[in-house]
Amino acid sequence: MKAFNGFKSEAQNNKPRMLPPGPYVAKIIAVKIDGKEPDQSLVLRLDVCEGPYSNYFVERYNREKESAKFEPRYKGDFRLRIPNEANTKAMYPETDIRRFNDAIYRIEKSNEGYHWDWDEQGLAGKIVGINMQLGEFNGSPYTRIGRLEIADDVRKGIVGEMKPREPRGDSPAQTDQQSGMAKVDDPELPWF
Repeated sequence: MKAFNGFKSEAQNNKPRMLPPGPYVAKIIAVKIDGKEPDQSLVLRLDVCEGPYSNYFVERYNREKESAKFEPRYKGDFRLRIPNEANTKAMYPETDIRRFNDAIYRIEKSNEGYHWDWDEQGLAGKIVGINMQLGEFNGSPYTRIGRLEIADDVRKGIVGEMKPREPRGDSPAQTDQQSGMAKVDDPELPWF
């Protein structure tokens, strides 16, 4: 038999294609502000850091990057629209404010002694809980980060699985864009 390029003695598909729905403890590995004022989003690049699914998003991204002919999308990004009174594109400004405040609260509660000081790069390295929400697109299931949680609540097992998203005719990218979680044009965020 003749050797071929790309051979590696390793198990294939030993991890599920999607992270199962439910809560996990994650680490913010990078932070980026995306967009132009007044319509900007704070993008938190997260990865699971505790339990059997540790490093899930980075490993998945690296596997997809190795085998894809195009730049894959990092699946562990969580977007928060930055509230700005001058943003006329914001469909639900009050919701954006509540969602941003809630996310910062959960990050603060997950990191003893941390207090938000408006330096977004200070979020890198912080721990937070994530809750993966199940959805369906064209009959195929997928999960996405539905919301942030307090890490200790996840560890104690008091955070339940989120209700699945209602199936829609739109693509996941379209529905994510409507909720302020659109795909980043530049999928490469700085890695630490």
